[in-house]
Amino acid sequence: MPIALEVTLILVLIAVAMGLLPLLFQLRRTAQNFDAFLLSTRKDLSQITEDVHVSRLRMDQLTGSIQTYLDELSTFVQLMGEVGQTVRNFHSRFHNTVESASRNFGGIIGGVSAVLAFFRSKRTTHECEQEK
Repeated sequence: MPIALEVTLILVLIAVAMGLLPLLFQLRRTAQNFDAFLLSTRKDLSQITEDVHVSRLRMDQLTGSIQTYLDELSTFVQLMGEVGQTVRNFHSRFHNTVESASRNFGGIIGGVSAVLAFFRSKRTTHECEQEK
């Protein structure tokens, strides 16, 4: 191989090596920065995961409280419905009792009036006969 070719080949190899060295250093720095980024991201994701877990626990507690409140409210509303039904039944019974008593009282007054009218008519007829 001619010496000029060897020298040219050596110079090309040196130039390529000189061009590759900065590229390799930059690649090394990029890898280090990427590793630092991954560590930072891992810490951030760990914090985010912990925050989400705490929020989920709070939501579970809030959901439990709301469920308890709604159960109590449901029981209260059901009891109020039963009280309303009982009041309606009492009202109906009272109304029927008053209506029945009113009819009976009216019947008694009507009967007493009829008896009094009968006795008055007897008395007036009897008085008319005595006058004659």
